[in-house]
Amino acid sequence: MNTTDTTTQQALNRYNRLFNNGQYTAIAAMLAADLRTSRDSERTADAVNLVTDAALMLCSHPHYELAWLKLATFCGQNAVTIPTIDAIYTYLLLFQQEKDTRADDFEGTAKALLKAYETTDTLRAAVSCANGVHGWRGRMAYDLLATADYLMQSAIQLLMHGNLSYIREKLQSGLRQVTGALYEGIRESDTPAMFNFKATYFPDEHDRR
Repeated sequence: MNTTDTTTQQALNRYNRLFNNGQYTAIAAMLAADLRTSRDSERTADAVNLVTDAALMLCSHPHYELAWLKLATFCGQNAVTIPTIDAIYTYLLLFQQEKDTRADDFEGTAKALLKAYETTDTLRAAVSCANGVHGWRGRMAYDLLATADYLMQSAIQLLMHGNLSYIREKLQSGLRQVTGALYEGIRESDTPAMFNFKATYFPDEHDRR
């Protein structure tokens, strides 16, 4: 038996030893309710399999390194509720070993993505409404709300370990919008100095430690 096989068997042994059928069954029922499908559906089975993969990952199974992230992304994108995320987190803590923080990262990422997706539609509605407000305050508010949308998209992609080029593109768009907002304040307001942030420093690669 090679090293990988030994590690895999040890992980399976740990998983089987710590497995709690009561918690597992309750999570499956909660996921089915959140997904608005039956407990025996393929969709529920796929979701529960992601929970199992994350548990195996926490037992040091070599085949599931990013299982926590896949599970968190699934929860965020499919509106899995906070109580269900809490139940999954509590279950995963059964398997989490000392100095491992991935169950904690799952909880924070899943909840952050859930709330970010919930907020996105409302934020975009606000952007659309502000676009109809006349005057420099309306234009500035529109640019700032649009900036928030771009930053939200960047944050979502960061949480999902998304493509860095795409994240950079959204950040650039956000910076252009906030620059436009500041131009409105400087050009049109009675107190342009209030919107002068010229001295703001942006870090570059020379700031790496």
